[in-house]
Amino acid sequence: MSDLNAVARVWISAIAALIYVYTVVSRLPKNLPRLIATLPIVYLFLLLPWQISSVHFRGGTAFCLAWMSNFKLLLLCFDSGPLPLHRHSLRRFLALAALPVDAKQSDPRQVHPHPENDRRPLLSRTLPRFALACALIVPSLKACASDFAQRHRAAVLPVLYTLVLFCNLEVLLVASAVPARLLLALELQPQVDQPYRATSLADFWGRRWNLAVPTILRPAVYCPARWAWSRLVGSSTARLAAMLTAFLVSGLMHELMLYYLTLEPPTWEWAAFFVLQGFLASGELYFKSVVGFPELPRLVSLLMTMAVLYVTAAWLFYPPLIRASFDVIFATDLRSAMDGLPTSLLQVLS
Repeated sequence: MSDLNAVARVWISAIAALIYVYTVVSRLPKNLPRLIATLPIVYLFLLLPWQISSVHFRGGTAFCLAWMSNFKLLLLCFDSGPLPLHRHSLRRFLALAALPVDAKQSDPRQVHPHPENDRRPLLSRTLPRFALACALIVPSLKACASDFAQRHRAAVLPVLYTLVLFCNLEVLLVASAVPARLLLALELQPQVDQPYRATSLADFWGRRWNLAVPTILRPAVYCPARWAWSRLVGSSTARLAAMLTAFLVSGLMHELMLYYLTLEPPTWEWAAFFVLQGFLASGELYFKSVVGFPELPRLVSLLMTMAVLYVTAAWLFYPPLIRASFDVIFATDLRSAMDGLPTSLLQVLS
């Protein structure tokens, strides 16, 4: 219960800070005046997650505030990003600033590009995935603690960690999207689009997996970096350099998220993982657009993409989590969070 009180205090403080941004900062002249007034809020949002001891709540709050909200606020300083479009509605401004969601744009160029994109109503589309993710978290953690998994940690734990992280991300994204959709009547951009159907790394990271991240990195990092690089090199090279820059920033922010989760000093393996993904994704684009490498059959591209993701993740992404015994931390924290549930339900979950 004390941790829930801490969560409530943190989010009340965050909402109060965002009201200040809405009423004061957004009305200042853009660029430097707004930036000076926003930097204390950025610093506050970096500190607030540390008030929460629960790994679940601290990690989710850090993702929402220290990463997503801070990038949106910095974009607002330059009249960019999603917030300037909703500066006349406090409810929409708060929801879009505090949660990892984005309103669907009316510009047809911004519509999600995959024709197979699911257009069912939000509740019918997300609640089944939410229920499945919740149902899989506990069995996945129990599997991590099994003798077989502990005897073959290097081979088995990456698979189980993939399932645990995917389920946890699904819970966070649905918990953010449903309130925003129901309360604000906003049509939201999809947050995940069948990542298992990705046929390239650029497709996976840019158009299918955890789309809150590329949606905010595109205007905050990729576009400014591409403009800056284009003044030094050709447009094709600038595109690749901007992609690498975006992956670098993503890697640094993931490293920060890992610190919030494990409380361990950074080893920079996550940063290296995302920089490597940037090199591989830009290499794909180079060979396809410049060299003219022929298109592979869809199934072959899909299997190669999944294989590269798994091998590189097993090499760089999962070792910090395995060394920190993240499954034990996660399971202990989950059990503590369920202390307030009825005993009969706890027996079923355990």
